[in-house]
Amino acid sequence: MEDNKTEHSYFLQLPREIIEHILKIDFLHIVDICHVAQTCIILRDIAYDNEIWRYRIRRRWYHLLARYSRDQSYSWYTEYKNRHLFGLKILRMVEALSPKYYTSEEISKEGFREFRSLLSQHKHAGEFLVDELMEIIHHKDVGKNLTVKYYAEKLLRFLQHEYLTQKIKDFLQLDPSKQKLERGAVMIAQWCQPTENITENGIADQLDSLAADVRKLLKERDSSHPIFSTEFNYNDITEDVWSTSQCRSVIDCLNTVLFQQHEFHGNKEDYYDQTNSYIDKVLQNKTGIPISLSVVYSAVAKRLGVVFEPVNFPAHFLLSWKEHPMFSPELMYTYIDVFNGGKFLSFSDLPRELSTPANIIDRESLKVTSPIQVLERMVRNLVGIGRQQGRMGDSLLCLRNALELFLIICPNDVDMRLLQVRVNLHLNINLPDVMDSLQRIADGDQARMGLVAYLMETTQVQMTQNQENKDKKEIKPRYRRNNPDIEYAVGMIMLHKRYRYKCVIYGWDSTCQATEEWIIQMGVNNLSRKQHQPFYNVLVEDGTNRYAAQENLTPSDDPTIVTHSEIGRYFQEFCGTYYFLNHEKRSEYPDDLAETERQIQEIYNQ
Repeated sequence: MEDNKTEHSYFLQLPREIIEHILKIDFLHIVDICHVAQTCIILRDIAYDNEIWRYRIRRRWYHLLARYSRDQSYSWYTEYKNRHLFGLKILRMVEALSPKYYTSEEISKEGFREFRSLLSQHKHAGEFLVDELMEIIHHKDVGKNLTVKYYAEKLLRFLQHEYLTQKIKDFLQLDPSKQKLERGAVMIAQWCQPTENITENGIADQLDSLAADVRKLLKERDSSHPIFSTEFNYNDITEDVWSTSQCRSVIDCLNTVLFQQHEFHGNKEDYYDQTNSYIDKVLQNKTGIPISLSVVYSAVAKRLGVVFEPVNFPAHFLLSWKEHPMFSPELMYTYIDVFNGGKFLSFSDLPRELSTPANIIDRESLKVTSPIQVLERMVRNLVGIGRQQGRMGDSLLCLRNALELFLIICPNDVDMRLLQVRVNLHLNINLPDVMDSLQRIADGDQARMGLVAYLMETTQVQMTQNQENKDKKEIKPRYRRNNPDIEYAVGMIMLHKRYRYKCVIYGWDSTCQATEEWIIQMGVNNLSRKQHQPFYNVLVEDGTNRYAAQENLTPSDDPTIVTHSEIGRYFQEFCGTYYFLNHEKRSEYPDDLAETERQIQEIYNQ
């Protein structure tokens, strides 16, 4: 006992900084720190030091700190405790989703209502929810816990949108001078990429870094520039801080840094890639479309005391700079084409550079546009991309995201609301919202009453059918002994002999169950056994779902992971050469897991 007291006394004689450093050692468990805190008053004081728990949060939930305000102080021990307990609760709730919704093609908002109630249980509940779901989805073991990841991703989309909706509405209510375009662009990126760790602080840091690079180059070229001796808050400026020649020096350096050093450029090869509209991806990939590149350019320029205004020209988004304030309106502005390397354009250059008749280009078409109008155009672009994309799954998700966001910004746009109604009817989701939207259209647009009445009737029929089918959606086992012609099993990774795509089997039928029209259209009659053979439901590596004849499939000689958004709906884990069925899929195909494992052993381990 005496020896223990002596060791304890010796430990307490160490400088506080040393003890704090020891308590920050990574392999020291949180429980150990709590035990240390119970030893004596001195160690309790040290163990609950705010910086220790801030460090622990950063080590345990790296991205969480970026979601906290930098202008407030926090009790990091309390935040750690609340985050830990919240995470356990969320994980249990997510694990309960698969038994509820396995038989549903998509989950309506109603299915996530129990999670919505969590948002009011803690000041930072929204951040905790998002962070825990991010952690589940982005866990380093990419082939593990696939079902939990699948539902966590769907839930995260719902919660991110719930969380962002109010933030966006608050943003729209701000005075235009307070509506920072970069913040609006961040919210668009967060909305459309709900599973990505995107924060305003993170984007601001990247823009700050670009501005620092410009200042460094400017220092080399013009060390006497007043930017190095003048303090200003770029958030508060509405006009240039410097003279015209001084602004020119900044802009020349800005162009060099962005377009030569960092090689930002317009994505002419893949213009309609949706990531061109997301500010995080523009900063990461150094490519974008005119509007997204303009947001980045103007945000960096403003940090350097130069103000560019957005010009919502129909054919090509531009920035304007009031280079000659005392000149006539036609000569006052210089226009910047960010998509083409920051090219400077005068008013007289525009018809030629934009391939637009001179009589169409007037002061009205070139007037400064509001931040809300810029965001509306960005989201409208995404709606157009979503409608044009070829792959159905990706297309509908992009389209759904863009439509929902657009209707927050422009709630009275009837055409967009009707398009959203049709998408939700197609997916058979959010039908109460569909009825509300149709009633809203009916109240404001009598000319569309016929269409609205038809869609209301369609919606009511679907709602009735959903209610009737609610109790019928049960998993019916399918036994191999009753289907002796089935050669392959669920979970096997296959190769299509003709089209050479890799896929994973998630279901089978003893004979083709498709319509006669589909059989003819797909050329099934040209097969040796026609439709009178087993057909398999497969998830294809390109993101599509297909129905393939048994004679067209063979086990893949490269049984690696198949990337598909629905893998987690049916499978729990990737086991190196096959997919392990989750509980619901094993209930549907009770014999297939054993058969899959038998065939895998035979094929790959001879």
